[in-house]
Amino acid sequence: MRRELVVLTAIILAVSFFCASGVMAEEKRSAGKAIQNFGKKVINYPAKVVKESGTTVVNVTKNTTDVVATAAKDTASVASGELGKTGDLVMNPIKGTAETVGEAAKDTIEIPIKAAQE
Repeated sequence: MRRELVVLTAIILAVSFFCASGVMAEEKRSAGKAIQNFGKKVINYPAKVVKESGTTVVNVTKNTTDVVATAAKDTASVASGELGKTGDLVMNPIKGTAETVGEAAKDTIEIPIKAAQE
């Protein structure tokens, strides 16, 4: 009886150690994966910043082009005799420039946030 108890205890301990080692190995793999993911994020962050910066530059360029095109259209309208467009000739560039600067500032502030997202 005593011998069976010792054998049973030894088997239980062996199984426990086996399970514990499997759990510890899984934890090491999880930790390794976390470190690897962190490394990828650190390496990819500058590339994402450049990408987001490029998007901001493209948007600012498009908005600036739209402001210039609208100003040219308003100038042509005033030159052809539509004096009612004189106010637009002054106000549209100011309004368009303010909107462009506001969007550029907002997008610039969001660049690091967007780059850090997965």
